[in-house]
Amino acid sequence: MATVIWAPLAEAELEDILYYIGVECHRPMTAERIGIEIREAVEHHLRIGSPARNHPNLPDGWSYLKFKRWLIAFEHDDNGIAVQRIVDASRDLPEQFRDA
Repeated sequence: MATVIWAPLAEAELEDILYYIGVECHRPMTAERIGIEIREAVEHHLRIGSPARNHPNLPDGWSYLKFKRWLIAFEHDDNGIAVQRIVDASRDLPEQFRDA
């Protein structure tokens, strides 16, 4: 059965996003909902086998899916997908992926 693995950096980035929404923006219920929706979007992508979307600023072999304002970068592997990063799509992407 195919699975989703979250790299530690991707987990930390998701937690930062949710912290910002929940604490800094004082919207804890929204943060909880967004966290669930992001994880469900990744699971849905894996289940339906959507075509991979490549981005010139991502490392070779990485694909992405867009959820609301975030790009979720991942790699396919034999067991499913490995989420590597989750970043705000409005940020400077070459800068975000320079060291990836």
